[in-house]
Amino acid sequence: MGYSIEPPIFLGADCMISSLGIGTTENYTRILNYEDGFSSRKEALDLMKSYPVSLIKEEVFSSDGMPGALTRLERLFAIVIKRILKESGLSENTPKLGFIFSTTKGNIDLLEGKGGLHPDLYLHQMASNVLKSLNSHAEFIVISNACISGVSAIIIGSRLIRADKFSHVVVVGGDLLSEFVITGFHAFRSVSMTPCRPYDEARDGLSLGEACGGVLLTNSSQIAVKPEVYVRGGAISNDANHISGPSRTGDGLFFAIQKALQEATLLPDDIGFINAHGTATLYNDEMESKALHLAALSDVPVNSLKSYLGHTLGASGVIETILSAYQLRERMVFGTKGFARLGVSMPLNLSALHRKANGRNCLKLASGFGGCNAALLLSLDQGEPAKQTSHDTTYLESESVLIETDSLNSDFGEFIREQFRALQSPNLKFYKMDDLCKLGYVAAARLFASQQKYLAELEPNEIALILANRSSSLDTDGHHQQNVDMHSEEGVSPAVFVYTLPNVVAGEIAIKHKIQGETTFFIQEKESEFLKEYAQLLLLSGQAKAVVYGWCEYLNQNGKVSLKIIKRK
Repeated sequence: MGYSIEPPIFLGADCMISSLGIGTTENYTRILNYEDGFSSRKEALDLMKSYPVSLIKEEVFSSDGMPGALTRLERLFAIVIKRILKESGLSENTPKLGFIFSTTKGNIDLLEGKGGLHPDLYLHQMASNVLKSLNSHAEFIVISNACISGVSAIIIGSRLIRADKFSHVVVVGGDLLSEFVITGFHAFRSVSMTPCRPYDEARDGLSLGEACGGVLLTNSSQIAVKPEVYVRGGAISNDANHISGPSRTGDGLFFAIQKALQEATLLPDDIGFINAHGTATLYNDEMESKALHLAALSDVPVNSLKSYLGHTLGASGVIETILSAYQLRERMVFGTKGFARLGVSMPLNLSALHRKANGRNCLKLASGFGGCNAALLLSLDQGEPAKQTSHDTTYLESESVLIETDSLNSDFGEFIREQFRALQSPNLKFYKMDDLCKLGYVAAARLFASQQKYLAELEPNEIALILANRSSSLDTDGHHQQNVDMHSEEGVSPAVFVYTLPNVVAGEIAIKHKIQGETTFFIQEKESEFLKEYAQLLLLSGQAKAVVYGWCEYLNQNGKVSLKIIKRK
């Protein structure tokens, strides 16, 4: 797989469905009128009590004549994709058309109050169901990278077009609210009793929402939406600090911003506005203010859209990117609803009112559990390519570290503790991890020990970590759901809920080995060459100097982890 900064990547047709309505135009117009989509829906989601939530109207799920066999979330994905293809003039089987699905929990509501694992709980199956309903045989990819999933998907989709794997990529992101999700966030005591107020001194937590959105990435100017918006650059990083709390310094997000600016050949002064993650939690907003200060972007107009739409998890990065592109075309910056007085330690250029944007470039940010961050640069200008890279290169790969547990004669817990003790590397946090993380942690420790000399020569943000599995975090999902079903007076455990994201295993490895480069988690039906190809792409594009990649799977006492390190010769 080769890689070139050319051809330019355009944004094509888009569609979004949220509590504000169907279609981007309706959502954009209602935000323009300072409307939000929050309501108290005790009858729909009793656990929210009087907490404001942003819910899609029920009638949406029966629209557009989608097959009844699809789940609620799958129907939204199908509606969005169908509209994008129709508007762009592409068919569901256009040559070199690919799909990337972004979600944190997919059909997780199928786990509630039920025994066993429904086949559609597997995220790869969810995506397959959607495309099958549209009679599409196109290749697809699933990303579950916590709350940066949507921005990650757009960045990765752009890279795959530049590598000539696809000519067009439809990126779709979606998540719905359920008992599973709501109880988890309540366990962290991170939900506000009022609509969230990003960056305000009175902020006291996030507001949850649900949405589904999609956007076409294309190398064809003919089907690009006019005025043309380009994907100029993007980068993903890790804090290597904490799995559920953002960095206290902002350096992880800063590294992503810095790399994205470099790829886009832009300077901080070139940025017209920033659409930040802006969850309105104390630590997220504080971290972002520090990262923007480090990047010399404190004076640039910034906003958060979560005070209109809520935090929509795997959909947030997609729908907020779509709305950022609309703002860029209209040369304006939405106000951050609810903002009154700055409540972070570093200065930010915030306003509750809509403003005109002076620049021609927008920076979109995202952060999430597992310490992951992403930065995406959209532009009204194509710009000059930073560099051309050779298609011919030679790679060096380490030996694989392989651990399989499907033929164990002993309990997995006993087995993995023995493996950990053999490392002779005390870390009491190991015993708090879920089994998927323990498996990945042990394998990574062995691998890094064998490559210690080479890796010591690299900076923390020059190493990437790319993992995949089939079952996501379903093993721990089951434990969390059991706690939910018990309706314990003490509530569910935040220590369990944080591990209901598969990318957290990458976060644990990153913390241990100080990896601050890209960490991404893919969901696949089975092991394939894609991970190796993507690792090579990161090396070719200059996003990393070494990539740890491999399969990391655990479900019902059976596990397999196979990790390698690849680098350019």
